Amino acid sequence: MKSAVLSLALLAATPAQAAEAPNWNTEPAPSVLVNLSEPAADEVVVVINDNALGGNHAGLFAGKRLLDPAGSYVGVRSEDKDWPGPSLADYARYQTVDGPNIRLYRFRLQPDAFALIEQRIQASGFTAPLFCAVAVQNLLVGVPPFGSIESTGWTYPTALAQTLDTLTRGEPAAGVCQKLDASPC
Repeated sequence: MKSAVLSLALLAATPAQAAEAPNWNTEPAPSVLVNLSEPAADEVVVVINDNALGGNHAGLFAGKRLLDPAGSYVGVRSEDKDWPGPSLADYARYQTVDGPNIRLYRFRLQPDAFALIEQRIQASGFTAPLFCAVAVQNLLVGVPPFGSIESTGWTYPTALAQTLDTLTRGEPAAGVCQKLDASPC
């Protein structure tokens, strides 16, 4: 029941937010400090846009490769003929059109685990709107250090963030959580 109510709230809010989102080709980028290092070659970075009830979006970088399930980033940014391609800093800044509450969960993986994530990204297909967090979460299932993450048919970005929080707190933490300015969450 809680998921159904949240789904309806997200559906009701989505059209208004989409209409209000700035056009990156005609309006300046939001003024926020983004001070992020690009992902290392063996690093997975989960990006959570948490600017609405339940969160607005979830995406993932595996090294330099971006998975933006049901997202608009590549389509919008590629309209700029001078755009050099996806980067973590640019993707994070793009997410700020909804507000500044962006969290980045960073994890260094062993070679076999990283290769499995890359294979899953290559095999991933179309993601329906509102299922971005499901796609990201299910991509991580069973891959160390994400052993505690379970497969799901429905989740939302904030719930995925709460799951990742457990992997970035305490000793020994498997990863770190950062804000846009690279400070800890």
